[in-house]
Amino acid sequence: MIGSTLQKVSRARSNKARLLALFLALSVIEGLYFPKELLLFGFTLSFYVLISYSHRRFHFMTETVSVFGITDILLWGMLFLSMLGILHPIRVQDGLLEALSWGIFWFAYRLGVQISSNETEKQHLVQYIQWLAIVVALIGWLPYVIRVAGRLSSVFGYPNATAAFLGAVLLLRPHSKLVQIILGVSLLGTGSRAGVGLFLVVFTGQQILLGIPSVYEWRQRFQKKGLKGLWPILLVLASTIFLLLYNRPVWDNFASIGFSSSSWQERLVYYKDGITLAWNAGGLPQAGGWMAFPTVQRFPYWTADPHSGFIHILLNQGILGVLSVGIWIIYSLAQAWKYWSKSRPELEETRSQVQAWGALLFLGLHSLVDADFSFAALGFLFWLLFGMIQKREERIRHSIFVHKLAANLSGKGMLVLSITLCLGSGNVLLNPTLLEREQSWNKQANQWREQDPVKSNVLWDRSLNWDQTQVGTRRDQASHLLRRGNLETGLKAVEEVIDWQPFDPETYEWAQAIVWDTAEVQRHTYPEKASMLYRWVESVPQKIEDRVALLTPTDRLLWRGYKDFQPSQHIQLLAEYARQR
Repeated sequence: MIGSTLQKVSRARSNKARLLALFLALSVIEGLYFPKELLLFGFTLSFYVLISYSHRRFHFMTETVSVFGITDILLWGMLFLSMLGILHPIRVQDGLLEALSWGIFWFAYRLGVQISSNETEKQHLVQYIQWLAIVVALIGWLPYVIRVAGRLSSVFGYPNATAAFLGAVLLLRPHSKLVQIILGVSLLGTGSRAGVGLFLVVFTGQQILLGIPSVYEWRQRFQKKGLKGLWPILLVLASTIFLLLYNRPVWDNFASIGFSSSSWQERLVYYKDGITLAWNAGGLPQAGGWMAFPTVQRFPYWTADPHSGFIHILLNQGILGVLSVGIWIIYSLAQAWKYWSKSRPELEETRSQVQAWGALLFLGLHSLVDADFSFAALGFLFWLLFGMIQKREERIRHSIFVHKLAANLSGKGMLVLSITLCLGSGNVLLNPTLLEREQSWNKQANQWREQDPVKSNVLWDRSLNWDQTQVGTRRDQASHLLRRGNLETGLKAVEEVIDWQPFDPETYEWAQAIVWDTAEVQRHTYPEKASMLYRWVESVPQKIEDRVALLTPTDRLLWRGYKDFQPSQHIQLLAEYARQR
């Protein structure tokens, strides 16, 4: 009886590592960046957690006793702030997906904690992660896999996200030299300057902590292995030379490193604009806050991501989210330093901790300057690794009452969140329009445009509250208001359309034309209102010229086409007609 029970427990633990590796493998498909993949993964993971909890297979109530500490509070807090951002949204859909991501991260952390006391299981999972990284790397080299500007992107679809994943796994120090070479050359193949640079910095830090071998030790190793010890070095050199000579885009990307590079300067612009958006929002959480960047940009660029985890959190979870993460980082690093000061570098457990912390530090630093946890696969890997390195003896230091309270809270949290995410993700997968409700409201607004103009305008307002980035809807509402004689409100709506497309000449032509048509209608009945509209039409060329006048030398360097951004002949002609009126 006892023997069979032990076999079942051993088999369950073995399956646990395999299941976690399977979930990680599912997550790397496009990096969980797009909504559909994120929803499908969230549904699958939450369903697994729900079933596991229901059957008590993994004993959540006992395994996660003390983990409900500062890390759990952080992750639940970020989820709550994401939901709070829906009350002050740019795009409600982004807020819901952001909350789903943080729920997934908490599950990853909890599942990692469950195996933190089992060194064998942790080793198995790390091996699975390394094999997964090899598959990701090899897929990127296949001839039929699309590359971005010649750079390795593999299943992530984005070279810098691929670099973050491969670099983190490489810092876990695979034992096989061949695996290290494959991952290292593939990391170079991504052409990611931030990925390679941060990897070298963190790798050097790891070597310092673990102890750099002396010249005598290197000599002893070489004498022991002879020429066999040279083949990894020669293979790395040959692979690197081949890569840089025959893959020019990668070499060109590395060669453009430096703060004179437009890539870095554009990122600095993203950060500045992100801080401006947060300031305009009063530091409050905003669902999809970054998508309002057209309203503050000084020159035309388009990017769905600010390329910075700091800006991402500042906008989506607000200043409170940034402070929470800052406190958690300080606390976690203090705990790590406390552990390191009492440890011996020669111990295998200590070396594993340093390797894991190196991977975590690399992912964290990389998220500040490039692909962040918007690629939820990177966040899943981060929190899974962080959960794995938690020490049981540091967790169980509470009274029996606190012990039971933590067990009850963690178990109920697993149950409630798994049910919520499972039902929510499942409903959206079955009915995608739940996330795109603005489309149905827009359709209804167009249907009621003539029969009930007031209802139509209310529906458009509701749609724009759900998704403020809809320029087409803003145009329809502005046209509707002007035609119904709501001149001040309609003119404000026209200005908002320009704010969302400030560098599109066609937008200025549309705005000028719609206001001109309204002025012509109002000319005989309300000449004073028509005069106000004519003056606005006349001012359109100046609005365009003012945009160019505000450009700094750096802005003009990054936007070479600023000289072509001028009022068109049509705009100038209509402005002249308005002046004559």
